[in-house]
Amino acid sequence: MNLHHPALRDALAAEYVLGTLHGAARRRFESLLPAHPALRKAVNGWEYRLNRLAAASPVAAPPPEVWRGLEQRLFPVAPSRSWWNNLALWRGLALASVLAAVVALAPPLVVPQSVGELPFAAIRDPNHDVLWTVAMAEDGQLHVNSLRVMNVPTDQHCLLWLKRGDSPPVMLGELPDQGNARTLVLPASTPRPTQGMLWVSMQPRSNGAPPAQPLYRARWQTL
Repeated sequence: MNLHHPALRDALAAEYVLGTLHGAARRRFESLLPAHPALRKAVNGWEYRLNRLAAASPVAAPPPEVWRGLEQRLFPVAPSRSWWNNLALWRGLALASVLAAVVALAPPLVVPQSVGELPFAAIRDPNHDVLWTVAMAEDGQLHVNSLRVMNVPTDQHCLLWLKRGDSPPVMLGELPDQGNARTLVLPASTPRPTQGMLWVSMQPRSNGAPPAQPLYRARWQTL
């Protein structure tokens, strides 16, 4: 595990924060955190980004099966008869803590899909720094967060496109570029954005033509 490689370090931190790093890999990652300041900084950065996503989406309660799944994963063994070792005594507190973290970090990712199918995309620059995050909401809208102020000329803007196969890209909307958030409401005729690649272009405001090549591109991840 070469943690001196920025792209690998950032990818591992993202998986750790999003909860997709499991088993021995997650335990190994946690054991390395105390001795690697750069790794802790990457984790803090991803926690900050996901907290920014929370502001762009209404709060949604987890479905009942998520509660049951958390309980089974956290408490797989039968409780002891001793009151001190009885997990029922601590179960409410533990579940409250876990679900408080879920609500704080991932409200925009709570959609009526099965767990493991949460559409999320991170648009990066050539230095692998994340410029925007895009999350698909329950109603089909896209919640976009700009993670830093972009140096965009006043007569131009950044546009988000959907590219599917050999078809021309379809515009999804204008991206925020001042470190803020925006919700893109898509027309009913727009193809489902997760069925393709995301393109970003920077072009004059008077030019709405699809780009031949993107400035940045990103693939969807299912978390």
